[in-house]
Amino acid sequence: MNKTDLTEYADLLLSAALYKCNNIADAQDLVQDTLLAALAAMEKKPINDPKAWLMTVLNRKYYDLLRRKYNKPTVSFDVAADVPDDGELYEAVEKSDEAEAIRRCLAYLTGLYREVMVRYYMHGEKVRDISAALNISENTVKSRLDAGRKRIGKEFAMENYTKQSYEPEDLWISCSGQSSINGEPFNLVGDNKIAMNLLILAYEKPVTVTELAKAIGIATAYIEPVVDKLVSGELLKRTGDKVYTDFIIYNEADRTVNTALEKQIADSIYKDVWTIMDKGFEELHGCDFYKRQTESKQAKLDSFFAVRTLQHAVLYVRDEVYGGLMPFEEYPDRPNGGKWFAMGSRYPANYDYSGQNYEYGKYAIGGEARNHHVVDCAGMKKYETVLCEYNTLLGSTMLGSRQILKRRMEDVEIGQMLYAIHSGKEEQLPLINAGCFENFDKFIELRYLAKDGDKVVCDVPVIAEKERFELYALSEKYDNIIAKKFHDDFMKLMVNPVKLPPHLKSVPEFQRYMHCCSTVSMRIVKNALDNGLFPKCADYPAPAVLLSVKEG
Repeated sequence: MNKTDLTEYADLLLSAALYKCNNIADAQDLVQDTLLAALAAMEKKPINDPKAWLMTVLNRKYYDLLRRKYNKPTVSFDVAADVPDDGELYEAVEKSDEAEAIRRCLAYLTGLYREVMVRYYMHGEKVRDISAALNISENTVKSRLDAGRKRIGKEFAMENYTKQSYEPEDLWISCSGQSSINGEPFNLVGDNKIAMNLLILAYEKPVTVTELAKAIGIATAYIEPVVDKLVSGELLKRTGDKVYTDFIIYNEADRTVNTALEKQIADSIYKDVWTIMDKGFEELHGCDFYKRQTESKQAKLDSFFAVRTLQHAVLYVRDEVYGGLMPFEEYPDRPNGGKWFAMGSRYPANYDYSGQNYEYGKYAIGGEARNHHVVDCAGMKKYETVLCEYNTLLGSTMLGSRQILKRRMEDVEIGQMLYAIHSGKEEQLPLINAGCFENFDKFIELRYLAKDGDKVVCDVPVIAEKERFELYALSEKYDNIIAKKFHDDFMKLMVNPVKLPPHLKSVPEFQRYMHCCSTVSMRIVKNALDNGLFPKCADYPAPAVLLSVKEG
């Protein structure tokens, strides 16, 4: 018998163990200990009669269980020869080639054991180094390794387990289009590690739910409801008895494929680009809606205008590559009123988002986020408000910082809060969300609110809807000028689009090119800031945000 044949006897052993124990947990422990004993013994010499040998070992392990359980001595007369004791088992397993089998079972271990197992087997750390890192004794490390191995299930010989079972990755969801009323696609995943890693596992090819369960190390019964939710929310798609992830997922290589080229181009053209931008700012500063803002709010409008203009100039060229941007009317209708294409950004476990490898994250820019809200509180007129944001290096916006709030607030509540404070209707705040007050310091930190003496005031520029479209038209005028003048420079970036899995047909072409040119706009802005060309944003964060209002 060789090592791969061991699991053929698992059912026989489990049946015998259940007869003895009348307890599934104890029975599984017996089978695990028996198979591990066989694994260790086979390091020394072959087992000629495996069935008899295994049954004998099972009996011995059963007596050991009784002794531990009742703290009484027991005697066995059918002990197999050459069965290693616990110390020998430890040494044999530790020196064997079965580390990969142990890796595949780490998901079944509690956190107490899993951390030392991952460090020891996955990262190759020595016992003394683990001891120092976790501030525990070396004997404790060894005992946890031993206990962890003994808790490995009978599936230890299966080859389906993946890294997602013991070091789950992050998958952050975004979308192009309009999210649903209930927050889809964002709320389908959120920070749920299981949902994230199921989507990652089902991306490269269609897989069955059973395959997903085995790969992630969680029973199928617990996986099925998550899969059903992702399917009904249209992030997963069924094909026969299999499912696959029905949107694009970007990895680190996708995100950074052109960053060096983007930096080179931004460094070479930013001065000429800013000569054009200055003319745009001159027109913006002459607009009535700009003149009536405070200096702090004017800086935010400058940021918004700069980000929108430069991004759209690049996108104007990008859209040429695949025949133009898809009209919003052609976006698929989603559940609960949504109309979107999802996107996912994948990061390995324990990714350092503040490290140098994440430099692109400092400059990357997505699309403009627009959250539509209806303000209809007692004592206030009915207004439609639109909170427009770009989360960039000019300042974090609520788009990228909602998780820092002390009390949870929905998007609609944030929009209502800002408008209530802007309108001098602070008495409405408890009706909107009593948590507003607890979050004031965070909103001030983000520069959505400010202190005027003892009073909290709205620090987001508020303009009428027609004025927002006036700003958009001005931005479009100058993004066209920039796109035409620097067309050839931007076109150099339109290489290395993301390669999709062959079965994935629903992804719009523009999403394949998003990271070809995702940092060049903000690199131009950063060069302008560093060289004193963008003075209104130089002294303090000025997030690209505005609130437009339309009376209902």
